[in-house]
Amino acid sequence: MRGYGLLLCSSSEDPGKEQSELEMLRSRQVDGIVLASAHGSGTTELLQQLTKQGTTLVMIDRDDHPSVKCHRVLTDDERVGQLATSHLLELGRRAIAHIGGPAIVHAKRREKGWRDALRARGIKAAEEWIVRGGFMESEGYRAMKRLLTVRPRIDAVFAANDPSAIGAMKAIWEAGLRVPEDIAVVGVGDIALGDLLRVPLTTVGWSRMDQGRHAAELLLNGLENDTGAAPQRVVIPPRLIVRESSGAQR
Repeated sequence: MRGYGLLLCSSSEDPGKEQSELEMLRSRQVDGIVLASAHGSGTTELLQQLTKQGTTLVMIDRDDHPSVKCHRVLTDDERVGQLATSHLLELGRRAIAHIGGPAIVHAKRREKGWRDALRARGIKAAEEWIVRGGFMESEGYRAMKRLLTVRPRIDAVFAANDPSAIGAMKAIWEAGLRVPEDIAVVGVGDIALGDLLRVPLTTVGWSRMDQGRHAAELLLNGLENDTGAAPQRVVIPPRLIVRESSGAQR
């Protein structure tokens, strides 16, 4: 509607692919980029070069590359971890494990929220309660296989995103256990079709529409109003979405 063309790229969380796509976008002299940066991405210098040459950059759903001056649209990831873990605690679960994400800022903040919620109830997280995996279903599956060896057995798991939570449920079922009766599961992200799983997935989500709208507004304002304004941070509040996998009544 404003006369701009749109290019869509997907790195599939592959840092090398992200690097090559950003190089391609720079060579095409795009006006602006909305970026969810991959784990392990070594693109800080490239992103700095893009912003210095006048490319408007909005980081979405990521708070990495702190030295890159750009707009950011995020959710409150510590609150995400607190919401998920407090929900499980309120349902009577006490041995709540965490499948962590990759070494990116918002995954670390979700872990902190998990620890803080347990600490607020006087529960110290055992070291064996956390497995740092990733955001893929296969990584959640492998992490859950490890958590199933913990004794005494955990009674719930908070996974850093929905695909890893789905992988965790597969491992639980494969072990002959039930979700949520034996082990409750909560994910993050409210992915499409999460409510249509064999056991619908309780998750913590936030408005993707608001996230996209704010990112587009920041991008377009940066392109059309070259005022040199300071980068903005927009935080979209998270919300708990209760389904059957946590053991709560909907």
